[in-house]
Amino acid sequence: MAATTNKPPVWRFAGFVFDAARFELCRDGVPVKAEPQSLRLLRVLIENRDRVVTRADLEQDLWQGRAVSDWAISAAVKALRAVLDDSERQIIRTVHSRGFRFVAELTRDTAPETAIPAVLVRPFRCPESAAEDAYLVDGLTEDLITDLSRHPSLTVLSYNTSRALGGKPPPETLPVSHLVEGSLRRMGATMRITVAILDAGGDRQVWAERFDVTAETLLAAQDRIGLRVAEVLAPGAAPEPRRAGTRHAGAYDRYLQGRYAYFRYAPQAFAEALAHFEAAARLDPEFAAALAQQAYCRCTLHVFGMPGADPTLARAEALARAAIALDAQDSLGHARLGWVLGYLGRVDDCIASLEEALRLDPANAEVCLAYGETLNRLARPEQAEALLERAFALDSFHPPSWEFAKGHARVLVRDHVAAVAHFRSVLARVDRFIPARVQLVRALVEQGLAAEATAEVAKIREFAPKYSLAHAARMFPYPVAAERARLLDALAVGGLA
Repeated sequence: MAATTNKPPVWRFAGFVFDAARFELCRDGVPVKAEPQSLRLLRVLIENRDRVVTRADLEQDLWQGRAVSDWAISAAVKALRAVLDDSERQIIRTVHSRGFRFVAELTRDTAPETAIPAVLVRPFRCPESAAEDAYLVDGLTEDLITDLSRHPSLTVLSYNTSRALGGKPPPETLPVSHLVEGSLRRMGATMRITVAILDAGGDRQVWAERFDVTAETLLAAQDRIGLRVAEVLAPGAAPEPRRAGTRHAGAYDRYLQGRYAYFRYAPQAFAEALAHFEAAARLDPEFAAALAQQAYCRCTLHVFGMPGADPTLARAEALARAAIALDAQDSLGHARLGWVLGYLGRVDDCIASLEEALRLDPANAEVCLAYGETLNRLARPEQAEALLERAFALDSFHPPSWEFAKGHARVLVRDHVAAVAHFRSVLARVDRFIPARVQLVRALVEQGLAAEATAEVAKIREFAPKYSLAHAARMFPYPVAAERARLLDALAVGGLA
């Protein structure tokens, strides 16, 4: 179990000190900036330094047994070597065709017993009979993670990690000291939210409290829950000010429903999500995030050519700019604007918006992913891959659709074998993810596998009967004519008209 023990390990090597309990790496007494996945990988390699750590071992330890591509593993090792300045491979050695091994001289002692609490917030629960509240407990989970992350004396695992692990115990590579669990149950007009803090093993309850709220008092209750949990985990810690959002209970509820809908990644789900975000903005016209998310949904509906979609994206751009005007310090509006401008072919403005989003929130894996995929659509795969590596280093527990961007970069540089592996990995988990099937057709045709490509086109028609070459051109608006022609010619060979 990944509990922080009374005497947690500290490893010293090559001028570095790695404190596993604090999840902190220092060099010559100075903290080294490293992403969480790099530190998890370092811990796995150190703890298994007496043998070669295989790629299968890393899949199990870092990705909880989920199949990942060699690209993901190589990128993780590359990122760690960059952190350790190990270009000569004096710390981590590659053992050809087998895996990796930690080879630097190592000593171990113990850390102070004042390690910063490392917290995993498990997905909140609701009764199976209350499926209509699934969006609400999902929102409670995400917002509590966000609130706790603002505390300087807490380390909080990401929302993607929470969703990926569900109710399973955290792996040993995650330095968890406390679990937070919660549930919601309705009693007439009252919602009872129960929150508990447990030790890392989940065996001992440290604290628990009930909060009886109504729809109108839910937002205030969430603030109170976040503060109470933080007070127990890190007494005296001062949180950063809460980001501007909405204080309108109805607007917040519709916003949560919108987020829950679009995470299904189906074209019709974005129309449903848009309706929720529009309702949220009507209830609170100054709710910046509701406007930014409308921009994203409208862009997606445009790409898929859904009924009522805006053919010019003028409305989507206006909504993103309105969100920024309301809250210029929120990265979401800038990221959504950059996404829209990329589809409009306004390259310089697109990149400027995404750079601003990244400046405002450099540790946001979703922003890095969006920026990387936008660069793919601008036919700049080499630049894209650096951002994609950063996105996956920030958070290895990512939605399955994220791997599409890796495959997209690989197909652009004609690494078809790797591209196909990425696309098939995505489709094994998100069967209806049309962009992956479209690019898979291209990769198969360019490999000379026309029959397999034709079979994939048939699946596209099964999921989206009206999908055409015109839709593909809108979905991937490469500003480079040769790249557009390459895609469309391959799709035509596969049988798309």
